Amino acid sequence: MFSQLARASISPRTAVRSGALAAGFATSAARDAAHKVVVVGAGSAGLSVSAQLLRKGTFAKDDIAIVDPAEYHHYQPGWTLVGGGLKTREELRRPLASLVDPKVRFYQDAVTQIRAKDNTVVTSSGEELNYEHLIVASGYEITLDSISGLREALSKPNPKVTSIYTYDSVDKVFPSIQALTEGTALFTQPSSPIKCAGAPQKIMWLAVDYWKKAGLFDSDPAKSKIKVSFETGMPTMFSVPKYNEVLEQLRVERGVDAHYKHNLTAIEDDVAVFSVPDAEPVRRKFDLLHVTPTMAPPKFISESGIANAAGYVDVDQGTLRHVSHPNVWSIGDSSSLPTSKTVAAITGQAPVLVENVLLALEGKEPTATYDGYTSCPLITEYGKVLLAEFVYGLQPKESFNGVLGIDQGQPQRLFYNLKKDFFPWVYYSSHVKGTWAGPKGWSFGGRRSFSTSVRAQRNTPVRHPRDPLHNNPNASRFALNSGETFIVRPPPSAISARATVESVESFFEGDAKGAAPAAPLVNRRKENSYKTPSPEEIAAIQELRAQDPVANSVGVLSKRFGCSPHFVSKVAPAPKKHLAAQVADLELRKATWGMNKRISRIEREERRALW
Repeated sequence: MFSQLARASISPRTAVRSGALAAGFATSAARDAAHKVVVVGAGSAGLSVSAQLLRKGTFAKDDIAIVDPAEYHHYQPGWTLVGGGLKTREELRRPLASLVDPKVRFYQDAVTQIRAKDNTVVTSSGEELNYEHLIVASGYEITLDSISGLREALSKPNPKVTSIYTYDSVDKVFPSIQALTEGTALFTQPSSPIKCAGAPQKIMWLAVDYWKKAGLFDSDPAKSKIKVSFETGMPTMFSVPKYNEVLEQLRVERGVDAHYKHNLTAIEDDVAVFSVPDAEPVRRKFDLLHVTPTMAPPKFISESGIANAAGYVDVDQGTLRHVSHPNVWSIGDSSSLPTSKTVAAITGQAPVLVENVLLALEGKEPTATYDGYTSCPLITEYGKVLLAEFVYGLQPKESFNGVLGIDQGQPQRLFYNLKKDFFPWVYYSSHVKGTWAGPKGWSFGGRRSFSTSVRAQRNTPVRHPRDPLHNNPNASRFALNSGETFIVRPPPSAISARATVESVESFFEGDAKGAAPAAPLVNRRKENSYKTPSPEEIAAIQELRAQDPVANSVGVLSKRFGCSPHFVSKVAPAPKKHLAAQVADLELRKATWGMNKRISRIEREERRALW
């Protein structure tokens, strides 16, 4: 059997998942698999779209197929956290097969060609998958070789050159930051589109904050052991004017140098070479170089005749449908959509694409429109994030400003908690399962709908019955003239034949009658395990609290010195400034309580106004 696999150039795993073994290796059966929808790519976009389509309830098993050669799926927005020493790369990945729904046919293979005129996808193993509709979500490919010397520099064991953009190099970034004690650190960003345009400066801000706390960086260049420069091919720090103004001000205040319209083209030992418009190449010596490599869509897109001049799938920026092939769609990094390439953008694109594909399957024209929404949680230091949200035209569209009154033009600790903890959790628990709608929260239902009348709202089906009597078969029901039904709880039933009115003591008569009662169990009081610190330890506690009350919290120091948290709070109370910051942070978090209800109420009022 496996000799047949070898002759057919099909791996055993691919053959099993694609049903080739079950078909007895009949060539026509293995090479003519037909699906209603084929999704190319199982990244953030492909997994979310396939899951959302499946949740609509209109697709049978294997109606949807997804094609991707990867063994693991990575939460790449978290690689900034890995570079900052906040996460490990292993905790942010999952086996890809475990994320694909069993009702979706998974081809663990690479796509080599798309024949849009024949409605066929060709894989590297030679399989041909026929489709009614095709969704291209193949993402970006990192083009390391576009920068001379980059691949070799990243492969060194203790490199001066690092990058958060590849799995093999991301875990070397933080050790490189820790190892630098003096010299020049350069952080680059190309002028071409990349995954999350804010990530190159996120890792820079984390490094600057780390060096500042270590006493190695100062906003005054004359006092700083480490000089930091942002080398970007863009004309500004950020494309959206509102957020660019804030980031430019931060850069100046923190003493970070910047060179705009500088594209990294080569690395020669410890020298970085940049191309500059209308000028000779610029050479800069470095002691640490963080590189953001260039990226491009897979070549099979341009070779298949569905791409624009830049190599992206040429789709309408509103409906996400191909401009020439009505049954071809695209989403995410490989699409021609003129917006930032982020997971947040997927949360805005996926529902639109799913709705339009369903309409197209019914023979109708697409009506849903994508407004270009995307988001970039920009880490500006350990503990604060600037949450940039915007749509087409670089216009801000902020989720927390209008409803909760939180200024998203300033870095906030609340957004740092979202970036560091909430987003990685909700990604694997909800996004890849098709139940996360970004700023709109969770979406568990199939077709989403709303009602505008009180009676319609009252009669709208919910996940749990409004009253236990509603499903009680013994309840009495009376029809009222208003058309409503009055449900009455049934009266108590007659006493059971198994019941008794005898005293409970009779059940305990027997051999133990007359015996002395057993003594009650004594709960031994737990001895106090805390110790009283020595005067030297108390002085050390007070010094640590004064240095950094956030990192050296009451709980941390109590565990370290073996004393009680209450003791630490008494001998080394936090500074008033720190307590005020804690109170402000609590008030900020209080402002988010009931957020989903408030958002839903406002959206409902806006919908009613339309009627």
